[in-house]
Amino acid sequence: MSNRQHRFLAWLDQSVMWTGVPAMAAGTQRKRHLRWPPVVALVVASAGLFWCVLNPDRSYWIGYALIMVGFFIANLMPIWGPLRRFSERADEFERQQRRDSFLVGLATVVVAGFAGIWLTVGLLAMQVWSALVAQQELTALAFYMMALFSAVPTLHASWHTRPLNDEG
Repeated sequence: MSNRQHRFLAWLDQSVMWTGVPAMAAGTQRKRHLRWPPVVALVVASAGLFWCVLNPDRSYWIGYALIMVGFFIANLMPIWGPLRRFSERADEFERQQRRDSFLVGLATVVVAGFAGIWLTVGLLAMQVWSALVAQQELTALAFYMMALFSAVPTLHASWHTRPLNDEG
Protein backbone atom coordinates (compact mmCIF):
# COMPACT_ATOMS: atom_id res chain seq x y z
CA MET A 1 0.00 0.00 0.00
CA SER A 2 1.40 3.35 -0.97
CA ASN A 3 1.80 6.30 1.37
CA ARG A 4 -0.95 8.15 -0.46
CA GLN A 5 -3.44 5.31 0.04
CA HIS A 6 -2.45 5.04 3.70
CA ARG A 7 -3.05 8.77 4.26
CA PHE A 8 -6.41 8.54 2.51
CA LEU A 9 -7.51 5.61 4.67
CA ALA A 10 -6.28 7.40 7.81
CA TRP A 11 -8.27 10.48 6.75
CA LEU A 12 -11.37 8.31 6.27
CA ASP A 13 -10.89 6.78 9.74
CA GLN A 14 -10.56 10.23 11.30
CA SER A 15 -13.67 11.50 9.52
CA VAL A 16 -15.69 8.52 10.76
CA MET A 17 -14.42 9.02 14.31
CA TRP A 18 -15.36 12.71 14.06
CA THR A 19 -19.02 11.79 13.43
CA GLY A 20 -19.22 9.88 16.70
CA VAL A 21 -20.90 6.86 15.14
CA PRO A 22 -18.24 4.36 16.34
CA ALA A 23 -18.63 5.68 19.90
CA MET A 24 -22.39 5.32 19.61
CA ALA A 25 -22.02 1.74 18.38
CA ALA A 26 -19.65 0.91 21.24
CA GLY A 27 -21.95 2.59 23.76
CA THR A 28 -19.19 4.86 25.04
CA GLN A 29 -20.41 8.18 23.72
CA ARG A 30 -20.29 11.14 26.02
CA LYS A 31 -23.64 12.53 27.06
CA ARG A 32 -23.84 16.28 26.59
CA HIS A 33 -26.00 19.03 27.95
CA LEU A 34 -28.21 20.30 25.16
CA ARG A 35 -29.68 23.53 26.39
CA TRP A 36 -30.69 25.38 23.26
CA PRO A 37 -31.65 22.73 20.66
CA PRO A 38 -34.70 21.57 22.68
CA VAL A 39 -35.77 25.19 23.09
CA VAL A 40 -35.51 25.69 19.32
CA ALA A 41 -37.50 22.49 18.72
CA LEU A 42 -40.25 23.57 21.11
CA VAL A 43 -40.44 27.12 19.75
CA VAL A 44 -40.70 25.90 16.15
CA ALA A 45 -43.29 23.24 17.02
CA SER A 46 -45.30 25.71 19.13
CA ALA A 47 -45.26 28.24 16.31
CA GLY A 48 -46.56 25.53 13.99
CA LEU A 49 -49.35 24.59 16.37
CA PHE A 50 -50.39 28.23 16.77
CA TRP A 51 -50.33 28.63 13.00
CA CYS A 52 -52.63 25.60 12.65
CA VAL A 53 -55.04 26.95 15.28
CA LEU A 54 -55.12 30.49 13.89
CA ASN A 55 -55.34 29.47 10.21
CA PRO A 56 -57.45 26.30 10.16
CA ASP A 57 -59.03 26.72 6.74
CA ARG A 58 -56.17 28.00 4.60
CA SER A 59 -52.47 27.32 4.53
CA TYR A 60 -52.55 24.95 7.51
CA TRP A 61 -49.75 23.02 5.79
CA ILE A 62 -47.30 25.74 6.93
CA GLY A 63 -48.17 24.90 10.52
CA TYR A 64 -47.76 21.18 9.85
CA ALA A 65 -44.37 21.82 8.28
CA LEU A 66 -43.23 23.81 11.32
CA ILE A 67 -44.49 21.10 13.68
CA MET A 68 -42.63 18.45 11.67
CA VAL A 69 -39.38 20.45 11.76
CA GLY A 70 -39.72 20.81 15.53
CA PHE A 71 -40.63 17.12 15.79
CA PHE A 72 -37.52 16.16 13.80
CA ILE A 73 -35.23 18.29 15.95
CA ALA A 74 -36.88 16.99 19.13
CA ASN A 75 -36.38 13.37 18.08
CA LEU A 76 -32.63 13.94 17.89
CA MET A 77 -32.51 15.07 21.52
CA PRO A 78 -32.60 11.62 23.20
CA ILE A 79 -29.66 10.46 21.07
CA TRP A 80 -27.16 13.12 22.14
CA GLY A 81 -28.80 14.54 25.25
CA PRO A 82 -27.75 14.10 28.88
CA LEU A 83 -30.21 11.30 29.68
CA ARG A 84 -29.09 7.72 29.35
CA ARG A 85 -31.29 5.19 27.63
CA PHE A 86 -33.18 2.68 29.75
CA SER A 87 -31.02 -0.13 28.35
CA GLU A 88 -27.76 1.53 29.50
CA ARG A 89 -26.29 1.13 32.96
CA ALA A 90 -26.94 4.16 35.10
CA ASP A 91 -26.07 5.09 38.64
CA GLU A 92 -28.56 6.35 41.23
CA PHE A 93 -28.19 10.02 40.26
CA GLU A 94 -28.75 9.28 36.56
CA ARG A 95 -31.82 7.16 37.30
CA GLN A 96 -33.25 9.95 39.49
CA GLN A 97 -32.49 12.53 36.81
CA ARG A 98 -34.11 10.38 34.10
CA ARG A 99 -37.19 9.75 36.27
CA ASP A 100 -37.66 13.43 37.16
CA SER A 101 -37.11 14.55 33.57
CA PHE A 102 -39.60 12.09 32.15
CA LEU A 103 -42.17 12.99 34.80
CA VAL A 104 -41.86 16.66 33.83
CA GLY A 105 -42.12 15.66 30.15
CA LEU A 106 -45.21 13.52 30.74
CA ALA A 107 -46.86 16.25 32.81
CA THR A 108 -46.24 18.71 29.98
CA VAL A 109 -47.72 16.31 27.44
CA VAL A 110 -50.79 15.75 29.65
CA VAL A 111 -51.38 19.50 30.06
CA ALA A 112 -50.98 20.11 26.32
CA GLY A 113 -53.30 17.22 25.46
CA PHE A 114 -55.92 18.26 27.99
CA ALA A 115 -55.91 21.88 26.80
CA GLY A 116 -55.84 20.95 23.13
CA ILE A 117 -58.66 18.44 23.29
CA TRP A 118 -60.90 20.77 25.31
CA LEU A 119 -60.13 23.63 22.93
CA THR A 120 -61.08 21.43 20.00
CA VAL A 121 -64.28 20.21 21.68
CA GLY A 122 -65.23 23.76 22.64
CA LEU A 123 -64.71 25.14 19.14
CA LEU A 124 -66.63 22.21 17.68
CA ALA A 125 -69.51 22.80 20.12
CA MET A 126 -69.64 26.48 19.20
CA GLN A 127 -69.54 25.44 15.53
CA VAL A 128 -66.45 27.54 14.85
CA TRP A 129 -64.64 24.53 13.36
CA SER A 130 -66.02 21.80 11.14
CA ALA A 131 -65.28 18.13 11.80
CA LEU A 132 -62.60 18.12 9.08
CA VAL A 133 -60.81 21.10 10.67
CA ALA A 134 -61.05 19.47 14.10
CA GLN A 135 -59.49 16.30 12.69
CA GLN A 136 -56.62 18.34 11.21
CA GLU A 137 -56.09 20.15 14.50
CA LEU A 138 -56.04 16.92 16.51
CA THR A 139 -53.45 15.48 14.11
CA ALA A 140 -51.31 18.58 14.59
CA LEU A 141 -51.79 18.32 18.36
CA ALA A 142 -50.70 14.66 18.33
CA PHE A 143 -47.42 15.47 16.56
CA TYR A 144 -46.90 18.46 18.85
CA MET A 145 -47.33 16.23 21.90
CA MET A 146 -44.79 13.75 20.48
CA ALA A 147 -42.34 16.62 19.99
CA LEU A 148 -42.97 17.66 23.60
CA PHE A 149 -42.30 14.14 24.84
CA SER A 150 -38.97 14.03 23.02
CA ALA A 151 -37.71 17.54 23.84
CA VAL A 152 -38.95 18.36 27.35
CA PRO A 153 -37.05 15.61 29.25
CA THR A 154 -33.78 16.64 27.58
CA LEU A 155 -34.54 20.29 28.24
CA HIS A 156 -35.30 19.60 31.91
CA ALA A 157 -32.20 17.47 32.44
CA SER A 158 -29.96 19.98 30.66
CA TRP A 159 -31.17 23.00 32.60
CA HIS A 160 -31.55 21.19 35.92
CA THR A 161 -27.87 20.26 36.22
CA ARG A 162 -24.67 22.16 35.54
CA PRO A 163 -22.47 21.01 32.67
CA LEU A 164 -18.93 19.90 33.33
CA ASN A 165 -16.19 22.41 32.59
CA ASP A 166 -15.06 20.70 29.39
CA GLU A 167 -18.60 20.68 27.92
CA GLY A 168 -18.96 24.47 27.70
